[in-house]
Amino acid sequence: MSAAEPGANGTSEGRLAAIAAVERLLAGLPGIVGVKRVGRDVLERVAAEERRYEKSAFLPLKNEGVRQVLERQVVMVLLKDRGFREPPAPTVYLVERIIQGAAESGAAGTGDGTGCAGQVLEADGARYRILGEEVLASRRPYAEKTLFLADSFVLFPERRARPGNPSFFLIPPLGFAELERRQGELGIGRVISISPSSQSDLILREACGFPGDAGLATLLVGFDATARP
Repeated sequence: MSAAEPGANGTSEGRLAAIAAVERLLAGLPGIVGVKRVGRDVLERVAAEERRYEKSAFLPLKNEGVRQVLERQVVMVLLKDRGFREPPAPTVYLVERIIQGAAESGAAGTGDGTGCAGQVLEADGARYRILGEEVLASRRPYAEKTLFLADSFVLFPERRARPGNPSFFLIPPLGFAELERRQGELGIGRVISISPSSQSDLILREACGFPGDAGLATLLVGFDATARP
């Protein structure tokens, strides 16, 4: 169902009003220099590029965020500069999947295979032990042993359940607080945001007419639009 069609929870006019209100809110955020809604055709191109990137990556990679944003009724591309706020959580992790009921020792001696609080990530109905993550200033300093890969990624070497367990990089969907706290007022739901790969960033810039300035970056924000209250 497109955003212009009437839905069970509101008229087409209400849905369009909700989308317009969201666009105005996003455009007014500090650090946002461009906002444009994109259609299914562009998103399918991005999804295909992300699948290609996953297969060609040196280490296994899964972009769960792109798969989930395709399920939203409305998706907007934000062009941000360095003045935009820090993400609410790392945009990429190194993880190993937690197999429920597996006979393994958990990190930090929990014995249940799940590790401690802050060491487990849930995405798309699965649970993962976090072995490494993008470095965010708000999460430093770390209270446990770490190994840094350059300045942007940190590993937690003592969290592995078993050395032979397969691990991979995971890009999960994140929240977007500026919309989430006003969902009822705006008439929207199921808000998520994702950071695309560099090649998908190029696709989005071209589709939206955004400049190729290396000091800027794109962000996808998806949501369902019901109607303005």
